[in-house]
Amino acid sequence: MLDAAVKRLPRFLMDIAPIQRLISAPGRLRLVARPDAPEQPVRAPALPALGTSQWSELAHAAIYSQDEALTLLRAWRDHGRSWPDIYLHGISPTAQLMGDWWAADQMDFASLSMAMARLQSAMYALSPEFMAGSRPVQGAPRRLLLVNAGSQHSMGSLMVAEFFRLAGWRVQMAHAPSAPELSLALQSDWFDVLGVGISMEQQVPEVQQALSGARQRSANPGIKIMLGGPLMQKRPDLVRVLGADFSADAADEAVRSAERWLAMN
Repeated sequence: MLDAAVKRLPRFLMDIAPIQRLISAPGRLRLVARPDAPEQPVRAPALPALGTSQWSELAHAAIYSQDEALTLLRAWRDHGRSWPDIYLHGISPTAQLMGDWWAADQMDFASLSMAMARLQSAMYALSPEFMAGSRPVQGAPRRLLLVNAGSQHSMGSLMVAEFFRLAGWRVQMAHAPSAPELSLALQSDWFDVLGVGISMEQQVPEVQQALSGARQRSANPGIKIMLGGPLMQKRPDLVRVLGADFSADAADEAVRSAERWLAMN
């Protein structure tokens, strides 16, 4: 019986040899071990969208003082919101809300004007912080001539200008220029886009006169004409009526649309 066991021993040793080699090679042993599950990154909870309660809070802060408005805007930033988000979804709808209050006789014109002026001044004060995220300019920067057609408030034009500058554009602003003044500006410098903000129906004839032949008088015969402002949401047909190329409802949309139009040529 012992002789039979001895005879089977070489075969047994051959059978276990691969296992011995695996045990003696720790690197190989690790290949058959179950890998640890990778750690999943912890995502920060999404910030709730700014809404009517926040807009109302900002409106009342602006009615009270510019410092109150700035303090609230910076608090939103400290809680993780970006400046473009605050401008588009905080300041802009707050201005619209105050306009609604005035239209409903819930706010007098003097308070509206003061609050709007304070919000605009807050944007001027915040401009260096807003521009901290600006794009690096590649090649010659594009240029925008931004015209405000004589509205009481120019906060919308200021916001559009800030977003274009954030995208690396050079922006020149003109408030309610006459047709000859606009012609002179277009002739004296090269602009890729002429942007015109229109707030009221009464401004349409004046804008139509100013834009008549604007391309022929421009140093850049291929200049694109962009329309914006509150009236465009009610009168999208003005793009055709005034001979413009496109319109935009929001500042970030204006930048994207302008760059798409220029990329076509």
